[in-house]
Amino acid sequence: MNEQNFKAIWQSQPNVVADYSANQLQQDVAGFRRAISRRNLQEGFCALMVSIIFGYYAWTLPEYFMRIGSALIVVGSLVILYQLRFRAGLQKPAPEQLGQPSAIYFRQELIRQRDLLRGIWLSQFVPLLPGFGLFFWGMAQPNPADFPWQITSVLIIPFALVIAMNLRAAQKLQMEIDKLDLQIAE
Repeated sequence: MNEQNFKAIWQSQPNVVADYSANQLQQDVAGFRRAISRRNLQEGFCALMVSIIFGYYAWTLPEYFMRIGSALIVVGSLVILYQLRFRAGLQKPAPEQLGQPSAIYFRQELIRQRDLLRGIWLSQFVPLLPGFGLFFWGMAQPNPADFPWQITSVLIIPFALVIAMNLRAAQKLQMEIDKLDLQIAE
């Protein structure tokens, strides 16, 4: 096959890009906003519950390392709540963005949320690691050789699953961005 044959085949393909109406864009933006709000509410509730539980532990546990670890977990949970509020929340368009088409603003929000999901390990797990490390170290006292690896694996596996789920969600957002790019280009 030569170049002309490839061009003919390519040009004869039907246009698969569907018409992206203003109504469809509004529905997509509204659905996206609901999903982000629901996600942030769920994660905020979980961080708040972790803060309450480990705050109680910090106050009542007899082992010194477990108490300090619990307090660090509370601090880590508060960092996560801060991240959810100021980084992962939906942003209102800046005044200079108000004149932009809705599709451009929607695309920027999709990119921002995708990037946040890709960095979830940094913003939501790193703040908890020192506290959990010290907490588990305190569980192993007085003999550090008895470090509770089983409990640690119970913690590592859910963290890994949540990270994998968020990376998958970032891939879905990337597909949505690609779809929107096709619509904007028309």
